Amino acid sequence: MAAKKLKDIDVQNLYLLSTPAKLVLAALAVLAILVIGYFALFKGQLETLAEHEETEVKLKEAYTKKSIEAASLNNLQAELMSIRSAFNVLLKQLPTDAEIPTLIQELHQAGSTNGLRLDSVLPQPSVPDGPIEKLPYEIAITGKYNQISQFTRDVGGLSRIITLESLKITQSTEDKNSKDGKDGLLTLNATATTYKARPAEEVAAEQKAAEEANQNGNSGKPQE
Repeated sequence: MAAKKLKDIDVQNLYLLSTPAKLVLAALAVLAILVIGYFALFKGQLETLAEHEETEVKLKEAYTKKSIEAASLNNLQAELMSIRSAFNVLLKQLPTDAEIPTLIQELHQAGSTNGLRLDSVLPQPSVPDGPIEKLPYEIAITGKYNQISQFTRDVGGLSRIITLESLKITQSTEDKNSKDGKDGLLTLNATATTYKARPAEEVAAEQKAAEEANQNGNSGKPQE
């Protein structure tokens, strides 16, 4: 009903309206001005503020992600340093060229200490393996089972790293030729391998040659 009355108001006769009606019209006019002012002045600023808030959220997410990556990088660097330190410790346990004869002497001593006879120590061709070089020796020792068992344990405690591979235990020829064959003599044939560090420049040159060969191989492939 009130809306119908407002619709029927003649603009030219506004001065004839009652005071309450004039106050209502004035309030509506002020409200309309405020709404128009809001859209004219504040809407753009609020939209800009919303965009800035969205950008701030994205920046915080990016910062959090970078912080996690930085922490992971620090952990990886610490782990790498630990690996390098452990590798350097292992390198110090590898014999130098001058220590190889001493190492062979230690093998002889480990055998004689356990009452074994070292029948042969035959050097084999060295085998490059990354930053290290394998130095294998074919060895043959003769003795009783418990002596051979103790010998293999003693080899693990030598001053330099030596590994025993391709172990083969057979009845010794002497035991076979004895009258009763009950001497219990066995012969251990094995590959005793020690290691030494290769020169850094040699390893670097080898890696460079491998990279160049890989690049040349890729460049020669037909493009799909």
